[in-house]
Amino acid sequence: MYNNHQKFDSQSIAGKVRELFLHHGIGKRQHAKELSHILDLSFSHAHRKLKGQSPWTLEQISRVAVALGEKPAAIIDLVPESDALAQTMAQDAIFWVAGVELPCVGYIGDELTGGRLAEFVALLQEGQWTIYRADEAPAGQRFCVELIEIRPSSVEDERLSIAVLDDAHQVADELTKYLNAQGFSAVAFYDVASFCQALIKSPFDGYVVDWLIGQETAQKCIETIRTSDHPDAPVLVLTGQLGTDLRESEIARAMRDYDVLGPYEKPVRLHVIEAALQRCFNL
Repeated sequence: MYNNHQKFDSQSIAGKVRELFLHHGIGKRQHAKELSHILDLSFSHAHRKLKGQSPWTLEQISRVAVALGEKPAAIIDLVPESDALAQTMAQDAIFWVAGVELPCVGYIGDELTGGRLAEFVALLQEGQWTIYRADEAPAGQRFCVELIEIRPSSVEDERLSIAVLDDAHQVADELTKYLNAQGFSAVAFYDVASFCQALIKSPFDGYVVDWLIGQETAQKCIETIRTSDHPDAPVLVLTGQLGTDLRESEIARAMRDYDVLGPYEKPVRLHVIEAALQRCFNL
């Protein structure tokens, strides 16, 4: 029987799930927690899945739909079962090569009939897909293999990524070191240019930024965050100049326009920043 691990567009699925959550009254900050509960995932894994960074299977789509009292078609357009079985399917499999069995994901097509040949073939044996070179495969019902992905042995980093921006190196480094010790994956930045460049390549799960960086404010950084692939990420603002009307006015405007949190006064209270991040992610 097929596992129905169809290869779907993760970004569009994630977008549909977020829309359904909002429709059912689940606030943005509660999405990852809700999904982790439904699919029995870690919070960070659920967070990545909602960002479209982790693939969705048909089983997961169905579980989310059932939990919300919806049909899977509300999340993705499903073809009739007979047509689905004819599509290439992504299956957990064993790749048998040179006497070694390697865990893999195999994209398995339809049955090879009528003398059709393929370099690699898949056989379903006692509920387990096994992939062989065609000339080494045992007798049995053979299916075409279109792609084989060998799974890496390393474990994916499950920690939430946090970018820390402060032109005071010691402050940024101290906060980064502390957050890493508390289970986050924090990276320090000391200027606007390097921060924005890193953000364009790969958005973070959350941000802690000093409002004044050199001679400029963090407004450009916050605008970049809000137009990134993860625009809803929590942004905590630090400042050492709460006593000036100009800075207070700037930060207040950023709080209204960009939904930033704070301001958190410097010198930084490490435990306070940790608690604020935990609250943002419902940890």
